[in-house]
Amino acid sequence: MDLELEDLENTIQDDDDDNVQLTSAELIEMMEEVWVNEKFAPEILPHKQEVVDCVLGQISYMEKNLETLPSTDFKKGIHQLEVDRIRFLVASYLRHRLEKIETYVLHILKEEEQRGEREEELYLTEAEQQFAIKYKQDLEQHFENATNFYPGLPFEDWKSHIVAPNMNSFVFLKAKTAVEGVVIDPSRDDDEVADLTVGSQMILSYNSVTDLVKKGDVQLI
Repeated sequence: MDLELEDLENTIQDDDDDNVQLTSAELIEMMEEVWVNEKFAPEILPHKQEVVDCVLGQISYMEKNLETLPSTDFKKGIHQLEVDRIRFLVASYLRHRLEKIETYVLHILKEEEQRGEREEELYLTEAEQQFAIKYKQDLEQHFENATNFYPGLPFEDWKSHIVAPNMNSFVFLKAKTAVEGVVIDPSRDDDEVADLTVGSQMILSYNSVTDLVKKGDVQLI
């Protein structure tokens, strides 16, 4: 039995809520891009749960087919390596998101609340939202316990010192579409700009390309 990725088609929704048919190879390529973007972006990006769900379905499909191959089939080991690689992509992607939630929990929850008030797309999945809220509650309990041992500590002060990602950090990116007039470093006064051509690679301030990353016009590398 052939276990090539093209065996399974997947349907996800694009940004316009239109259903898009993807081959499994295209789906895995999309998962790789989602993973790399999340890994190198300083902020937490809008979740890609539909992509993750489709990839998990792909893994399940491939594992079922692997069970039909005899253990002596050389291709079985090769395909098992591919399954393990895909599983790593998903696990690493989710782990990066949880690490950002733990690091920037107050900032992320505040941003999510503001998006909800503006009726914008939320960046966290429901499970991530619950995790963030529980993590914040655990932090509050930890600091409250600390003040019980050390009376006089300013318990509420830690909430006023919100840790936020450095949006002005520089990232290495590759343009997927042509984009003109991208500011190289918004923190400077010279407003020097660069034009991106398809396939071009540059180092720019993340703050200049955050919207381009989220729209898929550029990908981080």
